[in-house]
Amino acid sequence: MRRALQLARRGEGWVEPNPMVGAVLARDGRILAEGYHSRFGGPHAEIMALDDARRNGVAPAGCDLFVSLEPCSHHGKTPPCVDALIETGIGQVWVAMADPFQKVGGKGIERLEAAGAAVKVGLLEDEARALNAPYLKRIHTALPWVLAKWAQSLDGRVATAGGHSQWIS
Repeated sequence: MRRALQLARRGEGWVEPNPMVGAVLARDGRILAEGYHSRFGGPHAEIMALDDARRNGVAPAGCDLFVSLEPCSHHGKTPPCVDALIETGIGQVWVAMADPFQKVGGKGIERLEAAGAAVKVGLLEDEARALNAPYLKRIHTALPWVLAKWAQSLDGRVATAGGHSQWIS
């Protein structure tokens, strides 16, 4: 799961307002394929990992999937990831955290389980929540995550008393 979270971070600045998601396919503790959501509107991490598996000549059937967020179960800009995962016959799915987005909200996990995949939720959940704090804030409050930067002099000023700007940073 740590590798999935590392991969997910690669989408920072490119996938917003979507979450950053990474996925790793493994068998017997060995990583076979991986992917991450790299741009808004593009393929999700799970699909990228399945594509990587195909390129590597790996059959995903029976593999373990480690994914930093619950796979989507609805049609948006892309088809549902759970459909592709179910088609492959994925074995066990480790999910860092359930997706609080109303259109997903546990439905991806339910569909995977109904198809016979063993699903475990909560592996490195705190790290996944920290990674996607901006996404979670937007989902829960409908407010954006705001970053602000400013420079000031040691006395807390940003300009002279006359309003003239100084070179501070």
